[in-house]
Amino acid sequence: MVVERGRPVVLIVISLLCGLLIAVFPLSQEAAYLRPEIVCMLVVYWVMHSPQHIGMLFAWSAGLVQDVVEVTVWGAHALALTVLAYICLLSYQRIRNYSVWHQSLWIFVLVGTHQVVVNWIQGLAGYRSPAQLLILPTVMSALCWPLLVFVIQRIRQRYRLA
Repeated sequence: MVVERGRPVVLIVISLLCGLLIAVFPLSQEAAYLRPEIVCMLVVYWVMHSPQHIGMLFAWSAGLVQDVVEVTVWGAHALALTVLAYICLLSYQRIRNYSVWHQSLWIFVLVGTHQVVVNWIQGLAGYRSPAQLLILPTVMSALCWPLLVFVIQRIRQRYRLA
């Protein structure tokens, strides 16, 4: 794979690997429900900020890797992230122009959609989480969005990545 100047391929892969590590980091049962959906947020970030290079195939691949790493029903995260990538590709120009806190509201909706799709697919396979426990990671993701954007943009500025 040839890395062109301005294409943050290495940063995308490293950020996704870090997101997967955070997703499987062992936490207590109570704290695990407060874990933000980092992989979902990273897919949304990269689709919104690099839509010419990152799209639905990337989201599907990231979701399939997340399914394998988290040992969940294969295809649950893949389908949910593909749906989110499609929504983001349709509206990334509008969402990018909002303030970071306004984008957090969009992240709340997008991660909530992700949670519902994943829970629905896992429910079809016989594994279901209570609905009230789906809202906590969604809220935490929305609250962590400004931090994620700040960190990635600082890294992109530091290493002059587009």
